[in-house]
This record gives sequence, structure tokens and C-alpha cells, in this order.
Amino acid sequence: MKEYTWRGCTVRITKKNVKNANFRIRPEEPQIIYVSIPYSMTYEAAGKILEQPRVLRWVENYQKKVSEPPARPRMQNEEALQHMAIYRKRLQEVLPSLFRRWEAALGVKCGKVTIRDTRSQWGSCSIRTKNISISVWLGAFPEECIEYVVVHELAHLLEAGHNERFYGILDRHYPIWRSCREKLKKGIS
Repeated sequence: MKEYTWRGCTVRITKKNVKNANFRIRPEEPQIIYVSIPYSMTYEAAGKILEQPRVLRWVENYQKKVSEPPARPRMQNEEALQHMAIYRKRLQEVLPSLFRRWEAALGVKCGKVTIRDTRSQWGSCSIRTKNISISVWLGAFPEECIEYVVVHELAHLLEAGHNERFYGILDRHYPIWRSCREKLKKGIS
């Protein structure tokens, strides 16, 4: 293993039985970048990969996302648990029909849908398993915001990245997505 400081972050490079270099940042440790590289790759080559524009953007975007988590009501534990239960129940009621509608509209089929107490994002999609996770705190928002997150995550089954094609899919199928995203950024009032 090799460890060094890079752009204010700690980089930990480990050689493993992998085909390509893999990068991970854990939400609980956003200042540490974990890099797994094939045994055949040098540590210096791994360091050069970090300087690639797409990797730099990924690191910056991830750290920004983690440092600005979804707005969450500030409550005492018991009150927070009560709100979570209400939000979870609401999501359990609205999500099934939203997923059915948008899977048909987009021509995709997701795997398992879970509702979690996530703090770093409103939703996530695993391209490999097609499983989608939704933040329980999304239940505090209007239905069009919930629908936006559903469409956003299902669109990842058509286009993995946040690129021009991905945003074209959102523009075509859910044109109000920008206003919904702004509401989510502003948080719970």
C-alpha cells in the first residue's frame, strides 16, 4: 500500500486482483480517496490517473455532494424517528405506481427498490444490479419532486453518467426536472 497527500486529500493506493484502477470515497471519510490498482500497474501510473480531467471532476463532484447533504429536518431523535416513519409510509404508498409508470415510459426495468436513511443523496442506482435506493427524507417533498428522483434514477439504466445524453432523457420525459431539483436543493422549509 502507498499513501500520500494530494490536493488536500489522503490517497491510499492498494494493489489488488482487479482489471482496472478503481476509485472510492466513503461518505464517512470524504477526505480519503481509496484507489485499487492491478498488480501490474505502478503506483506512479495510478497517481497520473488521478490527474485525468474526468477523475478530477468525479472527486470534486463527490466531495461537494457529501459536504452538502440533502436538507434534513433538525429534530430531536424521537421526533426525527416519527417523521421518518411518516415519510417512509408516504413513499411506500407513492413509489410503486411511480416506478410502474416510469419503467413503462422509459422502457426499463429496475431491480429492488429500497428506502433508506441516506444523507448524501436523494437516490442512487446500481447499474450492475439495477437496484435503486431512495432517501426516506424525500417523503417530505411534493410528489413531483419524488417523481423527478424516480425518473432520474431510472434514466441511469439508459445512461450511466450525468452527461448530455442523460440530461436529454430527462428533458424529453420529465421537462420540469430542473425546478424539482431546485426545490430539493433548497430543502425542507
